Formats: sequence, structure tokens, C-alpha cells
Amino acid sequence: MYFKSIEFNRLNDFYNKNGFIVIKNFLNQNQIKNLKIKINRKKKKFEKNFSYFEKIEKKSKLRRIEKISEQLNDAKKLVNSKKIFGLLKKLTKKNNVLFKDKLNFKYPGGKGYVPHIDGHFYWRDKNNKIQPGWSIYSNSFTNVVIPLEKTDRDNGCLYLSSKKDLNKLGKNWTEVTEKLDKFTPNIKKKFLKKFKFFPAVLNAGDILIFDWHCAHKSSNNNSKRSRMIFYATYCSKIRNIKNARKKYYDDKEFSKNDSLIKSLQFN
Repeated sequence: MYFKSIEFNRLNDFYNKNGFIVIKNFLNQNQIKNLKIKINRKKKKFEKNFSYFEKIEKKSKLRRIEKISEQLNDAKKLVNSKKIFGLLKKLTKKNNVLFKDKLNFKYPGGKGYVPHIDGHFYWRDKNNKIQPGWSIYSNSFTNVVIPLEKTDRDNGCLYLSSKKDLNKLGKNWTEVTEKLDKFTPNIKKKFLKKFKFFPAVLNAGDILIFDWHCAHKSSNNNSKRSRMIFYATYCSKIRNIKNARKKYYDDKEFSKNDSLIKSLQFN
């Protein structure tokens, strides 16, 4: 699971088999440190744009900021760097584009996320038509997680399951989605025993990459430390959508909330 960038053949084999890898010290630590400083300086400004909050001890705390790469040039440079695109090309054997990006905050006491599978859910568009998750934008997605500070079991790190586990739910998108809670990507509790999760303990400068077929979750932050991660999702280009990113965010903004939709967040 944990590799150095020079061990490409080994990490490539592991990724092809399991769908996730961690590369230690892949990014410049000073670059990450400076990015974190600039985010903290402008956080109040960013909070006004496409952000989400949660209640911690009856106080509203920032939980997520969407499209951070469109608000901060340093973030834009990072997620569009040749180093990341080059690595994705080698791992996926596909030409990728940036699909979406966000900053996830998890302050002390912050909640984790239940086990789920990205992109596997149904949603209603502005015309009240039911759409099949992310599959309308592309047929392949890859997540890149860049920690801006240490993430471990105590402060709510991510946990990954091998993409092979997904085959236990079904052979295609429809079969898998039938095993999830309605209108959510959350795995039904009775199927969780089919998955084995591994913690992704990361330091600033490390990078976690995982395929969208990898089930994942995160724990609550039970420490006194915050856990901030930069989370970017890339997709392979498809012919019938010129700009999957724009369409996704337009759909996200104008889609209708269904009464059956449940949060990913732990109760």
C-alpha cells in the first residue's frame, strides 16, 4: 500500500490489483505548507462560496469547500500539475481531466463518513428526471488525496477497501447500486462484512490515489488536532461531454433534493 515514487513497477502492480496506493513524499513539503498557510489566511472568504458546515459542540464548523482550485491559484497549479497528470496517465493508461475538487476539513470532534462508493447513486435533475450518479459524465474516475497535515486513526483518516471487494456486490454499476441505500452511495449495513478496510495514514507531502470502485470511509476526529485534506477527482475524457466538470457542478447546483437522500456523514 505504501510506496516510494521510484518503485513504480511495484506500486503499479499493486494499484492494478487493488485500485489504491500511497506514495510517500511525492510532493514538495514546502509547497504543501505554503498552500495550507494561504488557505487559512483566506478561509473566511472561501467559506462564502460553495461550502458546507457541521455542528460540533453546538458550534458551526467548516466541513468542506468545493471548487477550491477556482479560488486559489496555488491549488489550481497543484491539481493541474504535470507531475500528477503524468502519474495518473501511467496508472490508469487513460487521458484524464480534472472532474471536481474540494477541501475537506475535520476539526476536533468532527464526524466521519459512512462506508460508500463514489458515483454509485441516483439523483433527480432540475426536470425531476432520475439520473445514474456519475456515470453520465464518464466511465472512469480516480481520486487524488493530498493531506495538508498529518492524517491518522486518531484524527479521522480515510479507510480504503480493495476494488476487488466491489465485485462481491455485482458485476456492473446497476447491480452494485442495488446494494446501496436508496438515492445514496452508502453501502447497506448487511453487505459491509464483504469489505476489508485499510487505514491511509498520511503526512504532508504524501499522496493517496484510489479508483472510484474502491469503497471508503473515514472515522470521527477523536483527537485535539485538525485534519485538512485536498481532495481532487479526475475522470477519463469521453466524446459526448466536452466539459464534464462544468456539467457536474451545474447539475449539483440545480439538482433537486429528494426526501430519501441521506447524508454520508455519521449520525
